[in-house]
Amino acid sequence: MDWDQLATVSQLLTGVATLAVAGFLSSQLRIQHRDSERDFAFANETKQQDLVASYYSDESAANLLWKAYNAYESLSPMELTRFRMMYQQMYLHQLNSWRLKRDGDDLRRWRLQWERILASPGQRRYLEDWGRPIVELDPELLEFVEEIYQELESQAA
Repeated sequence: MDWDQLATVSQLLTGVATLAVAGFLSSQLRIQHRDSERDFAFANETKQQDLVASYYSDESAANLLWKAYNAYESLSPMELTRFRMMYQQMYLHQLNSWRLKRDGDDLRRWRLQWERILASPGQRRYLEDWGRPIVELDPELLEFVEEIYQELESQAA
């Protein structure tokens, strides 16, 4: 084997090694991306749990939610604004979680969660008055929430 042939074989081996390294780095980037999405989903869910816990650990917030759920029409303008801000945060967290597809294609937990979010007349009223523009940001979420909303409204009638 002369020097030209040896150089050709060396270049081929270098090319194969470069492709192997590129493949390895690509797989590492995919793993890192999945880990990053999982970390974001966990942080989002933790924030949502903290948000809900704060509603019920503060007596005035808990009282406001109770009133909004059961006597929406009697909310003062200040109470309505406060309730809107509280529920807006919940809806935005729901939107983020939905987009992350935390549960994949399994919608059972989502159904249960949205049935709770829309359980009372005041909660459904929030969707009617303020929540739809948020869920409309994702057409699939809107369709899903509307189906649950219609079921609950027909049961209430």
